[in-house]
Amino acid sequence: MRLLAIDTATPNPSLAVSVEGSAPRMVELPRLGAEALAPAVASLLSAVGLVPRDLDRIAVVSGPGSFTGLRSSLAFARGLARAVDAPLVLVPTFAAASEAVPAPADADFLLDALRGEVHRRRRRKGILLPGDECLTREAATSEAARDGVPAIDLASARLLLGPAAAALARQATAAQEPGSLAYGRLPAAVERFGSGETE
Repeated sequence: MRLLAIDTATPNPSLAVSVEGSAPRMVELPRLGAEALAPAVASLLSAVGLVPRDLDRIAVVSGPGSFTGLRSSLAFARGLARAVDAPLVLVPTFAAASEAVPAPADADFLLDALRGEVHRRRRRKGILLPGDECLTREAATSEAARDGVPAIDLASARLLLGPAAAALARQATAAQEPGSLAYGRLPAAVERFGSGETE
C-alpha cells in the first residue's frame, strides 16, 4: 500500500509517505503548513518515486486543531483523493499523538485551544479515554500532576503526527466509520458575533 498522510492541524505540521516494505518518509512543513502543502506533497512524492495516481490511500489529521489548518488540509486531501480515486481516512489528532508517543501508558495529551485553554485527551493503561475536553491550561496541568501522569503538550513536545497518522490509516478498514472533522472550537468571529444564520 502506498499512502500519503497530511497534518496541518497541529503546531508542528508534517507529511508522511508510507510505501509497503519501507519506513515512512516524512517532511516537516513550515509553521503555516497549509500554504506550503501542494508543493511539499509534490516534492515528497517525487522523492520516493511516486506520482499522485500511485497512491492507494490518503489520510488527514482531523482535529481538534487549527481551524484554518484543518479546513486547508481536508480540502486538499479530499480533492486529491477524488482526483486519484483513493479512499480518504480521517485520523483524530489525539489518536495520532497516542500512536506517536506510546509510552508511558498513562498520560494526558494537551493541544493549545487559545485564550488560555487547551484540548485534552487522557490515556490510561495504553487506551485513549472517550471524549476530548476543553479546559484551562492551569486546570489540565494541575489535574495531570494530581494523577501523577505526564501532561504531553503537542507543541512543546514538537510532535510530528504525519508518520503516526500514516500508521493508523494503514490499519483502517473499509468497514470503519469515515469520521468527521473536530475543530475543537468555533472561529473567534462566530463565537463573538454568531453565525449570522437565522432560523
